[in-house]
Amino acid sequence: MSGKGINFNPRLFGNNFLENNQDFSIPYQPEYIRARGLSYVGHPDLVPVLESISIRSAESCGKGVVVLKERPNLIFETSLLSEKDFPWPRQVVKRFKWRGFQGIISPFKKSKAIRSFQTAQHMIEHGLTTPVPLGAIEFRKLGLVINNAYITEAIHDYIDLKNYRISLPDGRQGMENVLQLLADYIMRMHDSGLWHRDLNLSNFLLKAEYVGQKLYLIDLNRARIMPGLSNSQRAMDLSRLDLYEWQETFFNYYCVNRFSLQKMLRTANLFRVRRSTWRKMIVWTNPLRRKIGLK
Repeated sequence: MSGKGINFNPRLFGNNFLENNQDFSIPYQPEYIRARGLSYVGHPDLVPVLESISIRSAESCGKGVVVLKERPNLIFETSLLSEKDFPWPRQVVKRFKWRGFQGIISPFKKSKAIRSFQTAQHMIEHGLTTPVPLGAIEFRKLGLVINNAYITEAIHDYIDLKNYRISLPDGRQGMENVLQLLADYIMRMHDSGLWHRDLNLSNFLLKAEYVGQKLYLIDLNRARIMPGLSNSQRAMDLSRLDLYEWQETFFNYYCVNRFSLQKMLRTANLFRVRRSTWRKMIVWTNPLRRKIGLK
């Protein structure tokens, strides 16, 4: 299967792909496919296993399968190309599931997998570390997204920042150093025009490397790429960081010489209260949503 001669339409993947295709910073030349309801962008070596990635049970997708999470989306680690000298021998596959009315409106939206790939491309081009995106695949029928999956390299020997905050393996000074690293990362992300919209500590993976500690940001499917972010959008992202006693220290690092600390804290806290109220309402309506099949 090749992107050439099989009715490839690059506009399916958004203008960002078209603008940057000549100077792609992902460390391989991606393949684009669109045929018979299938759309794919990613590493050409994964083309032969596309169907298994999206449709088969996790256990039959490659070798050494380890299920990392089953709900709300299925996430598993595997070796899809164990017999081939593939630069990334272990991969993580995330199969997305539609919830509520999302499936009904899917003809009018990019799939979560394609959005994740596009966001990862943007991040890498702006020097923001995320697991190398290896592919995004979607199957549609009558415009509806039936299946979609996102594939990345597997990251090992990390600790997510939520567990780091709880366990403090490097003491309080180590936590302050990580907060400075986190503030710098998020500032660069926001300045690039990326609004993550699910910025919790569990989505940051901290890994020790020979050049020092490095953060990887995951869970990209809700992100939006914008010309610029308002202070309110920045605060909305920051409000999701469950930092507790470390909140003011982090906001000091983020706001220094750029934003009013008190205004940013106040706005973030307002968003946190609003989200808490919304969650309580969701819990209260759960029985009804289950009854009518929306949960």
